[in-house]
Amino acid sequence: MFTVMNNPTVWWPVVINVPIDGGETSNHEVSLQLEILEEDEYDELALKGEKAVLKRVIKAWKHIDDIDKKPLAYSGDNLDMLLKKSFVHRSFMVGYLNASIGAVVKN
Repeated sequence: MFTVMNNPTVWWPVVINVPIDGGETSNHEVSLQLEILEEDEYDELALKGEKAVLKRVIKAWKHIDDIDKKPLAYSGDNLDMLLKKSFVHRSFMVGYLNASIGAVVKN
């Protein structure tokens, strides 16, 4: 049975594909806590760009470390820093879109 709920929040696996030499990538799985928006709210936010969507829907993360290999605390500033890296930005967006339709994509 399907039960209707307001904007569910879920922990979702996301693979960040970091480019490395030789046309290869190094894959790193992280977990994002995401709020799944209703379509109308998503559409309105999407007009402002993907970063606006990601800043709205990402609530927390796990398995992301800082340069010293210590857990990187979730904050607006840290999210902004991560979203400046195109490979992180794109991976987070793909992760959100997959979560919004319930599709896990593994690399």
